Amino acid sequence: MQAEIPTDAELLEGLKNGEPGTFETLFNRHWQELYKKAYRRLRDQTEAEDMIQDIFTSIWDRRYSLEINNSLEGYLHNSLKYKIIKWIERKNLFEEASSHLLHKMEEIENTIFDTMAASDVKKTLDDAVQSFPENMRKIFMLRAENYSISEIALALGLAEQTVKNNTTEALRRLKVSISAQHPDLNKSFLAALAALMVS
Repeated sequence: MQAEIPTDAELLEGLKNGEPGTFETLFNRHWQELYKKAYRRLRDQTEAEDMIQDIFTSIWDRRYSLEINNSLEGYLHNSLKYKIIKWIERKNLFEEASSHLLHKMEEIENTIFDTMAASDVKKTLDDAVQSFPENMRKIFMLRAENYSISEIALALGLAEQTVKNNTTEALRRLKVSISAQHPDLNKSFLAALAALMVS
């Protein structure tokens, strides 16, 4: 008779009780999916591996006191999500974020300007983002990376309304800068910008 496969909850309980093999089973069950998600975001194998190792090391270090109220899978993915946010914040990747945002806008309106214009618009975006206050710049970077208002608020220790206000103001400043530097740009480009920042 085939042995029943233990659930995550049972493995966590076994981990607390010092049962051999439970940690290895948990790790082997979840590390690959976490690594794939980390690598998709970071595009850096070493960074992704280190991030996953840190998450599981933290679980091991707190194995006797760790309390997970919902699913372990949800806990692991949330842990990874906030590590990525902190990584983005630490790296200060405002230029990558603006490039990412510009790429998404090009996907929506890929006929409104040629390659030369795209380069000019990117420089306008970069200059505008560089001039943002620190929190606004971080919020812009994370919104451009598709993090939600609530996720950013929690990660940066800000009220959700503060994040919303900064998002609105960042959008206003970007639209002003783009309109001033590129008055002939199709209005649908600005509409695409607004949709991407508030969605």
